[in-house]
Amino acid sequence: MENEKWLVIGEDLRLKELATMLRSPSRTVFYKRTSVWNEELNKLVLEFQPNRIILPILPLKIEVEQLYGISQVKFYTGRLTMHWKQLLEKNETNCYLQQESFIWQNARLTAEGFIATFYGLEQKCIYGQNFTIAGFGRTAKMLASLLVKMGANVHIIARSVVQVSEAKAYGYKATNLDDRLWSINDGIFINTIPAKWITESFQDHVPAVLYDLASEPGCLDIDTEQLQTYVLLPSLPGKYFAHDAATILCKAIEEEENC
Repeated sequence: MENEKWLVIGEDLRLKELATMLRSPSRTVFYKRTSVWNEELNKLVLEFQPNRIILPILPLKIEVEQLYGISQVKFYTGRLTMHWKQLLEKNETNCYLQQESFIWQNARLTAEGFIATFYGLEQKCIYGQNFTIAGFGRTAKMLASLLVKMGANVHIIARSVVQVSEAKAYGYKATNLDDRLWSINDGIFINTIPAKWITESFQDHVPAVLYDLASEPGCLDIDTEQLQTYVLLPSLPGKYFAHDAATILCKAIEEEENC
């Protein structure tokens, strides 16, 4: 049996929990809390010699010219920049963000995490509030469902004709983002679109307060100072539900290992 040596990297608390869950008699697991791959991490990899490395959902910043000790390493990855893809092109890689079961469960925790954030920052109840959600992917669907069940009014805006039609079929008010027939005068605006779509031309449509559930760097293509409040909320599952978030990630990785 292979003596498995796993290195789990990232600042998200779910990854620390994950490292504990992965440990077994035949598996040595080391957790490194960092958001950068630097000389210190290169040294750790050379000394520990892992054969599995788990990267966080958001790509690590790279502060070295070369990654040492990774030639025979199997990687489990979140989002990767083009640079990362080039560095790992000769490695076996598995992106856990492509596993549907993980994506949906993570979206559910993200939706619950937003509600926890909303209560803490707004100190308002959900019932009767007006929410506009940009995008209608998995996170938006889970969030819209929770908000409606709690008595909120939900308006979906999206670029995709498919998403707008789907949102209407679910019973939501839905508008095409590019039609410019929408604007937010009151209520709560939440972005779930993972792209910088808020440009100067959209600025008059969005409110002074904007919650962004998309990953860093978020949806803004304008200076944050042009908004009264911009709240970027990546990695909500790891912030509020580290153990639960680690559990679904561990299951996704173990399933891939057993394939």
